[in-house]
Amino acid sequence: MDESLAISVVIPAFNAAETIGAQLAALSRQEWSGSWEVVIADNGSTDGTASVAAAWKAQLPALRVVPATARRGAGHARNVAAMHAHGDFLLFVDADDMVEPGWLGRMADAARDHALIAGASREVGRGDGDPRAGLGRPNRWSGVAPSDGFLDAAASNNLGVRKQLWSAIGGFRESMVASEDTAFCWDAQLQGFSIHRVPDALVTYTMRSNLRQLWRQQFRWGVAAVQLYTLYRVHGAPRSSTRGGLLRWVGLVAMAPRMLISAADRRDWVGRAARRCGRLSGSLRFRVLFV
Repeated sequence: MDESLAISVVIPAFNAAETIGAQLAALSRQEWSGSWEVVIADNGSTDGTASVAAAWKAQLPALRVVPATARRGAGHARNVAAMHAHGDFLLFVDADDMVEPGWLGRMADAARDHALIAGASREVGRGDGDPRAGLGRPNRWSGVAPSDGFLDAAASNNLGVRKQLWSAIGGFRESMVASEDTAFCWDAQLQGFSIHRVPDALVTYTMRSNLRQLWRQQFRWGVAAVQLYTLYRVHGAPRSSTRGGLLRWVGLVAMAPRMLISAADRRDWVGRAARRCGRLSGSLRFRVLFV
């Protein structure tokens, strides 16, 4: 393992006072003797996120909190933190997740030979108690996800990139409604870089249990799917199947009674419905049919 490589762990944060402490505690337990720092970009929080984060400087001496208030959005916050980062390699995680033991060392080891790397996540729901209880195999929400007929993408809650490559790409696209991590991965691959998988570098990913929050997240992802198509169709990104989209709407109607059966069924239905509605909204916004 090359411990001469300087690592910057980047955390975008907005009103994360209740969750960021668990992430920083998990980072403070990482056993890696190389040079590394934690850079938190506060995206205009009003709940004392910056103060909560700064309180961890005793356990994480190389921790810094930088303001990122010029524009709302995780993409902007990540870019600001990256600009302030001293490391040769950037590791992006989120303020409401938790890195698992050995994460830093495994990501740093992969960073020796690869410019773009992605770990994996294991999912828990909010309110489950100990976030490590009952964890299963890495799930579909993170790691490297193959795109339908186009390029791969990885979630920015466990993504690493050489700082020179981040700079050459121009950072995350701050104009994205959501899915700026997908756009970033596509931009990197279009420049000839591939995503290297690090399946044993894990984070605990906390799913949204509040249906309103889930709807907002999935709706934005639906809108972003249309935006991605408009940006990358010149590179071969395929248009969604109109027939397939209509069939999914029929499926939603047929599945609606299942919402009464269990909370899991309600979550699944709300997520699917929100993404479909987001695609309709995106089609209107970007003036292209993408359902």
